[in-house]
Amino acid sequence: LFTGCRFLQDSNRKMPVSGQTEFAKLKKSYEKGLELRGKTIGIVGLGRIGQEVARIALGLGMKVIASDLMIDKTSIRLDFQNNQYIDIEIVTEPFEEVIKKADFITLHVPAQKSAIIGKEEIAKMKDGVALINCARGGVIDEEALIKALDAGKVSFAGLDVFVNEPTPSEKILTHPKISLTPHIGASTVEAQDRIGEELAMQVASILKIS
Repeated sequence: LFTGCRFLQDSNRKMPVSGQTEFAKLKKSYEKGLELRGKTIGIVGLGRIGQEVARIALGLGMKVIASDLMIDKTSIRLDFQNNQYIDIEIVTEPFEEVIKKADFITLHVPAQKSAIIGKEEIAKMKDGVALINCARGGVIDEEALIKALDAGKVSFAGLDVFVNEPTPSEKILTHPKISLTPHIGASTVEAQDRIGEELAMQVASILKIS
């Protein structure tokens, strides 16, 4: 979201090529950045990852709305220093309402048989909406996304997963309004440590080892 709001994906491509000769032009082209504070984020899929996104978004001062087929409501705990915290309840809304209201939409759902975000869904969204997919490839119709980006309906997208992994389409990889990463959402040292600990606990539980 930060990358898209401040055009970093395009700036990082163009600065090495034109930074010395067109600095002022580039500066002007990126002058209409957005702040996240006060904006509405729509979280589709309010499981463990979706709830963590909600926690971070609330800390940034965003309004959080969410949709989930299995969860009616949940409580998000914001921790502060000295063991102080506040709990914020989030009541989920229908998917159709979330995509209509949100300034930013982020997807955290399992693999789907077909895209849940396509041409019809994008048409119902706000003009200038942004889409983030760190869930699974195919959750967003990539052709519909490209057309919406070209038309300005979608302002930018962030994709960590793709339809044809490990060979994403060239149109997706070269689009100036898409921030791209090669399916590395969980690829941090800390995250891998937590995964290892979780697996060890599950094995111990199965074997009834304390």
